[in-house]
Amino acid sequence: MDFFEKLAIASQKNNSLLCVGLDPDLNMIPSTSMVALNDHIIEATIDLACAYKLNLAIYESMGIDGLLALKVTLDIIRKANPNIPIIGDGKRGDIGLCSHAYTRALFDTYEFDAITVNPYMGLDALKPFLDRKDKGVFVLCRTSNPSGMDIQELMVNQKGSSIIRPLYEIVAELALTKWNENGNVGLVIGATYPEQLYRIRQICPDMLFLIPGVGFQGGNIEKTVHSAVNSKGKGLIINVSRQIMYAAKTPKNTQRKPKEAVKNMHSAALHIRDEINRYLPKPIKESQEKISKEIIDRIDILDKSQEEIPVSAVTVTR
Repeated sequence: MDFFEKLAIASQKNNSLLCVGLDPDLNMIPSTSMVALNDHIIEATIDLACAYKLNLAIYESMGIDGLLALKVTLDIIRKANPNIPIIGDGKRGDIGLCSHAYTRALFDTYEFDAITVNPYMGLDALKPFLDRKDKGVFVLCRTSNPSGMDIQELMVNQKGSSIIRPLYEIVAELALTKWNENGNVGLVIGATYPEQLYRIRQICPDMLFLIPGVGFQGGNIEKTVHSAVNSKGKGLIINVSRQIMYAAKTPKNTQRKPKEAVKNMHSAALHIRDEINRYLPKPIKESQEKISKEIIDRIDILDKSQEEIPVSAVTVTR
């Protein structure tokens, strides 16, 4: 089952376009509690999320302990629901042996279903990822940070053309045409720039958008949905991290007791999921393409095999 099949199934099952970010705030919790916090977030959102996204920098910053926490977190998600897609947010972009090494690390070692990549070095840096037909590849296009405009909104003209356009539009066009031979490309576009988001939707009518920037970064859900939704009433997943995680925080910037933390985070995630759905032109279950019987049969097999995994196979540090 490829990334897009998993996403369609999880989205329909949980009636959701909410991608939950697992990016623990190390200022909020002791580093030894990272896995425990992730476990609570997963417990609170497993019935509300269409995907999970892990920002690799958070885990890599802790060295070996962080990478172990990453691996255990992935195990917890797959134990809770083996069919929900997981995105590795590493924004990788290199060439030659390094690009192939990144591909093996993210897709083979950690078994992410999709990843984020930096297109600055062109197709040479992207091709090893794109060649993995069963995986999703989200290309940075117009990011949510203010200084992204310094490069992404540079006015340029392509070779042989007299038309001057912002660089992010050219990236979107390349993603749609030159880079998308296997139909596995998506774009990362920040919710903080709804006008640019709408323009990119015009360039890429059906492409999947991964949209960060809602909540703490200032992105508005209503404007985001209206700007990004495609003609089928989907085509986007909205990533939220801190707005859910901080629902588990006390006024003293510490984590609440587990039951209270899970309850608060579930409530926060439910509110966000339902707000996204409120602005869709049609209900998710009506907009989803029909899922084939073959895929459903494969899900049943995976679910049955998952039931045979002993609880001890997943260790959680609390």
